[in-house]
Amino acid sequence: MLSDTLRYISSATLVFSLILISSCASKNDLKAKQAGLYFGAGTQSLMSKNYTAALTSLLKANELDPDNAEILNNLGMAYYFKGEEDLAIKHLHKALEINKNNSDAKINLASIHYRNGKITLAESLYKEVLRDLTYDKQARTFYNLGLIELENKKNTAAAINYFQKSMKEDENFCPSSLQLGLIHYNHKQYNKALRVFKEASLGTCYDSPEPHYYQALSMMKLGKYTEARLKLNDISTKFKKSVFAVKAKSLMTEINDIETRNKSETTHATRTSLESPDF
Repeated sequence: MLSDTLRYISSATLVFSLILISSCASKNDLKAKQAGLYFGAGTQSLMSKNYTAALTSLLKANELDPDNAEILNNLGMAYYFKGEEDLAIKHLHKALEINKNNSDAKINLASIHYRNGKITLAESLYKEVLRDLTYDKQARTFYNLGLIELENKKNTAAAINYFQKSMKEDENFCPSSLQLGLIHYNHKQYNKALRVFKEASLGTCYDSPEPHYYQALSMMKLGKYTEARLKLNDISTKFKKSVFAVKAKSLMTEINDIETRNKSETTHATRTSLESPDF
């Protein structure tokens, strides 16, 4: 789930209403509105992963409004997704020079540092963001810190604490509930894992295939093969274009093999019992 964390983009308001430009606006007002339009278009392209279009629009927005920290932040991410990491970091730093409290830029910069193995630097930036009491995306910040504790410090208790705080901040933040389920699963607490994975597939998380897939795995571990097969069939149908559909078919084959083997062993045991001499 780290890729989702690293691909964080600030949620920007798309300013479609700026199409209606007043004829009496000043030259500076017109430039600002044009920059807003390009910013909105560029951000929308970022969200839809059309990074070339995003970069084109955000460069135009930056040309019209070069000291706008929000534009610089998203422009940095457009560069990042185009493989220009140095330019991405440069623009994120510039966004922070203009507005040192820009938590979106800090999150993005921290995530780039994380991917490059600069864990201490990433953690420091994430914790700076936590001190921003007005920031409304702290669920992701807690999640990122949980990943650091889990993957780098091997501190499961601290990771669980962060993931729980993330879910308290936003109960619909799917990655945190998924990670909690995986922790239970990896500790062979399959009943707990199954319960959490079910919770992780509710609401806005329903369209994510991972919690459904791990439900099936947990069911298999608990010997609930009929339930697991039903869940795997659902995955194959609902998420047929995802890698989890392929995994689901593989697991169904595994279930068939297990049940065939169990049936064969039961038949053999019955025959042995019937053929045993009476004394």
